[in-house]
Amino acid sequence: MQALQARVDSFNKTKRIKRYPKKQSSPAASVKWPHPPDYKANANTLAEAGFFFSPSWDDRDSVACFLCGKELSDWDADDDPFEIHYTKCRNTCAWAMVRCGLAEDLDEVGSFTFANKTRLPSSKAMEKARLGTFGEDWWPHDEEPGHGATSKKASFNPLLHTTKMAQAGFVYTPQAAGDDTATCVYCNLSLGGWDKDDDPM
Repeated sequence: MQALQARVDSFNKTKRIKRYPKKQSSPAASVKWPHPPDYKANANTLAEAGFFFSPSWDDRDSVACFLCGKELSDWDADDDPFEIHYTKCRNTCAWAMVRCGLAEDLDEVGSFTFANKTRLPSSKAMEKARLGTFGEDWWPHDEEPGHGATSKKASFNPLLHTTKMAQAGFVYTPQAAGDDTATCVYCNLSLGGWDKDDDPM
């Protein structure tokens, strides 16, 4: 569910759920996303905030974050998925911190202000959060020795990784499995097709 379109599509498909998932003879039901498109929490906003549709018998509008796994349900018409994800998960989820927290950094006219210095793009906290969006083994170029666009540079100590893509301000935003599209959340520039001699800086 790393790809945005896969998350959007999850809201448009009927899901089969069981009352007691571990029992073969458990009653089952088919459910679709129950809320109208004019809800603030709709397929597009939920997917952009990192969520995919993950209903259960008791929570028919449950969603889960593709990165941290946080499950949320009981959506109201004016619930903002970005604000809720950031509020609940900013200390534990890289996507919540980087993408959902952007509203914290903007003034009333949409210009970046960064009132909280730990949210500056150059801060170690934000670099670490951006790196977290690449997962442990998702970025396709990390396994290519000498590739210029790596998210990590191996060292003898796995805690001492350098992070070219994250340092350059990118988060991983694949369009499909194996895709290498990365996006700068600050200028909204998306780049893919990274070559071995590319330097993201």
